[in-house]
Amino acid sequence: MLVHRAEIPDTERLDFEQAIRACGKDPHAFRAELFETTLDEFGGTLRRVHVVTRVAAAQYEASDEACWTGKFARHLALGIFG
Repeated sequence: MLVHRAEIPDTERLDFEQAIRACGKDPHAFRAELFETTLDEFGGTLRRVHVVTRVAAAQYEASDEACWTGKFARHLALGIFG
């Protein structure tokens, strides 16, 4: 299994930045990176997004139908990222 860094789709990137702005935070203070691997024997691609700030970090499963940006927005609202 080879894991590699991939580009976050524009729609997900926009949702990510809008969630940050909605909480009154600076999008430049956050870094999000997408990592993925293709598992041919299981018939799919696994995706995981890592979000980092100076004070916190979290990982979000992005392979399923549920959008990781919604989970991230909930964490922002709960104050997990300060």
